Formats: sequence, C-alpha cells, structure tokens
Amino acid sequence: MKKGKVFGKRHVVLTLMVFALGAAIWLNMKFSSSEKYLGQATLVNDDEIASGEVIQTSAKVEADEDYFATAKKDRQKALDEAQELVEETLKSANATDAERETALKSVNALASRIEKANNIETLIKAKGFEKALVIIGDSDVSVVVKSEGLTTTQTLQIQDIITSYTEVSLSNIKIVTIK
Repeated sequence: MKKGKVFGKRHVVLTLMVFALGAAIWLNMKFSSSEKYLGQATLVNDDEIASGEVIQTSAKVEADEDYFATAKKDRQKALDEAQELVEETLKSANATDAERETALKSVNALASRIEKANNIETLIKAKGFEKALVIIGDSDVSVVVKSEGLTTTQTLQIQDIITSYTEVSLSNIKIVTIK
C-alpha cells in the first residue's frame, strides 16, 4: 500500500456494498407486509369466492382408492425399478466382477426382504387383521394394519411375528393403525 493513501479501491467497493446491503434490508422491511406468511397465497380475483362458494384446487382422491393397494403398487414399482437397475449393471460390458457381485448381493438382499415382508403380512392377516402392510428397512420395520385400535395383546403378537422373521429390536418396530 502506498504511503499517504487512506482508502484503497477495495475499501471503497466494500463500503458501497455494505451500504447497498443496508438499503436492500431497509427496502425489504419497508415494503413487506407483516401480515403475510411464507407460502400464503392471495387470490387475484376473489369476486366468486365472496359468495361462500368452495373451490377445490387439489386433485380429487377417489373414494374407492385403497391405501394398502396403493402402497403395494408403489412398493412393486420401486422393486421393479431396482431390479431393472441391477439387471443393467449385470449386463453391462464395463461392469467389473466386484460390481456384478455387489449387484447380485443387493438383489438377494432385496428378495429376502420382500419374502420376509410377505410372510409377516400373511401371518398378521392370520391373526385376524383385515389388511396389513410391512416395510422392512435396514435397521427397522414399519407395519401398517387396518384396525380401530390395537390392544396390548395384538401389539405383542405383531411384534413377536416381526422378531421371529427379522433381527430387528423391539424399539425399532413401528406399528401404525388405519381405520
């Protein structure tokens, strides 16, 4: 730095940027309304709404659509996509033996999880539940059953079925009921 020079170009630019930031914050506070919240929408033309008419804006959910059927379709779709990915890896000419071995292990693990989930669902249905869905993760199991509510005995039965097929601890078993 030269002698006698108090401010350099960098200092002037930095000062201008600080003032610009302060002005932007001041303008934002001045022109933003404190009554609006993030994600809050306003209507452009609300003449029709004034009459009390309700307008549906989201897709209509079919009453016949069953949660369990939808979840099983989604699970099957994810399984098919994973299987296609593994098959592509196995068929790839560029894949190494280690990659092929890893792909085969993942297919076997996935098949084992699905078989265990199907067996658990069958046994839960045998205990008197109309519908059941089991999702087996790496270290946890989630179960969704159709029921008005579970008794302690029913909860213990479901936990016993899960622990007999998996090595998951009781603290990692989640049971959800749907009416």
